[in-house]
Amino acid sequence: MPDTIDFFFSPHPSAQARRLSAAIQDGLAHGSRIEPADPRPGEAVTLLFSTNNRLPIEHVAVYYTTDGSEPRGEHGHAINGHVVMAEPDADGPHDQYGHLALNWRAILPAQPDGTLVRYRADAWSDKQPQRHWYADHVDPISLPTIDGKLFAYHVDTWTPPTWWQDAVVYQIFVDRFNAAHDEPPLRPAESTPITGFFGGTLRGVIEKLDYLQSLGINCLWLSPIFESPTHHGYNASDYYTVAARYGGNEALHQLVQAAHQRGMRVMLDFAANHTSHEHPAFIAALRDPNSDTYDWYSFNEKGYRSYANVRNMPELATDNPKVQRYLFDAVRHWLGTFGADALRLDYVPGPSHAFWTLFQEAVKTSSANTLTLGEITEPLEYIALYAGRMDAYMDFPLTQVLRQVFATRTRTVADLLHYLEDRRSQLPATMSRATLLDNHDMHRFLWLAEGDHRRLRLAATCHLTLDGTPIIYYGTEVGLSQYADAHKENAYARAPMFWDERQNTQLLQHYQALIHLRHSHAALRVGSTIALPVQSDSADSTQVGAYLRLQGTEYVLVVLNNNLTPVTVHVPLQNALMAQGITVKPARLHSLLSVSTEEFPLQDGMLTLRLESLDAILLGE
Repeated sequence: MPDTIDFFFSPHPSAQARRLSAAIQDGLAHGSRIEPADPRPGEAVTLLFSTNNRLPIEHVAVYYTTDGSEPRGEHGHAINGHVVMAEPDADGPHDQYGHLALNWRAILPAQPDGTLVRYRADAWSDKQPQRHWYADHVDPISLPTIDGKLFAYHVDTWTPPTWWQDAVVYQIFVDRFNAAHDEPPLRPAESTPITGFFGGTLRGVIEKLDYLQSLGINCLWLSPIFESPTHHGYNASDYYTVAARYGGNEALHQLVQAAHQRGMRVMLDFAANHTSHEHPAFIAALRDPNSDTYDWYSFNEKGYRSYANVRNMPELATDNPKVQRYLFDAVRHWLGTFGADALRLDYVPGPSHAFWTLFQEAVKTSSANTLTLGEITEPLEYIALYAGRMDAYMDFPLTQVLRQVFATRTRTVADLLHYLEDRRSQLPATMSRATLLDNHDMHRFLWLAEGDHRRLRLAATCHLTLDGTPIIYYGTEVGLSQYADAHKENAYARAPMFWDERQNTQLLQHYQALIHLRHSHAALRVGSTIALPVQSDSADSTQVGAYLRLQGTEYVLVVLNNNLTPVTVHVPLQNALMAQGITVKPARLHSLLSVSTEEFPLQDGMLTLRLESLDAILLGE
């Protein structure tokens, strides 16, 4: 499929870049840029601003509160709260997002644990006193504000729950996964529209918990289960009710209980940015401009604002306190009443950073051991701005590289190892990561890999031996692909699971072995990653690579051959281990994946291995 496009990763301006560019053009931009990104008690916080240098802006002021109230002020005078003046950078203006801009900094004082800091900013000119600007007054992504965006950060010591670092997550698209034995079976793909309902249920998931446990899964990610008119459910009609077609609220109670009995966590998918057009709040607002929920949405002469201009997904005014109360109460309901362990947060760039600050506060004060995982389709520099506003993020930048290296083979193993090293300093220090090869919004890995299961085996080996919490998309472990191009309709990446002879049992066993290794070796879960130099007889040495996963004195060596031909590889393991303070024992290394008893000796500190095409070897003591 030479014309296949990995559309999810098509080049496009990020939401944050578009916001900053628009705000600079308007006059005063902030973009929730703060240092440190996740303030701790006792740390002062620097706020970063940019002004359009072609405008006569001479002053920038910040108005802030620490008591939860809304700050108010103009022209350097606080009406509610306190005021701090920003100072321009000494290095002068420079190009930012296509505009000549000057950077400014304002420092807010340190605060004690548990403080919510809310703030606004404005700018003005003495030479032209009629000119006045609010920070981020325009926003091309979400609803604009009248008097400038309200920003916020929370001062705390919250960290991701410890169970997350040991998790292996399985993403279940409920409608496409399984139906219980006494329910109608999944509808056949041949006669069911790909955007229709296939009949999967929560009781169907319960009946496959033994399968998932045998695979090694200890965390289930369920696609949205609320009432919704669509198969994907990312536009809820009722945030308090599990869809009847999935079995209703009682079925979720049963699933959570059954999962917890097996030591599995349950993660719910939560879409805060938009509802369904069948949501009662939207129906009332559409019918009556005087309704209590009219200001939950944005109406204009053309109709109403909706996500991606999809009419059955009207966008919520998530900075509206009434909308926030509704959504936060719903979240507390699922955490408290049902005992959900985690929340996957859909389309994070939609709502403001301040919204996610308040969302995280609502979650953590309700259940501190709950994980929040953000779908942030942004470069790492912008993902880092959500530190403190959620616990973890989906590492799409890594996903793209893994797919390029192993699925489309347009990049090399050397590229991957350089990428892992180069980005190390960019990773948000206080955020955890979730890693993945594919999911419901992109082509299946096998579709990109032209159905080559060898490429998937190799990619899975790399994926499950890298740092970050791995997510496995349902069916990938048994060779599920898709039967049409998801670029035309991404629902094709959500084909029904097969439970018959079509499953690739060898691939399944490979996944089981990898996950078992991950559970049994702390180095693979929480260890550091160190790339090693290698030599090989390959015609393309860039498709051969090795790395160590290291935790204390425990290590796992991973050697990859992404060539289409066998290679002999030489790895200077002794020097690499000694550089980490590990004394090499005389005992020989053995394979961690193979049932073979073969040992691999070191000769003059060098390890020599023979790898087949598209192959990997994992070694340990």
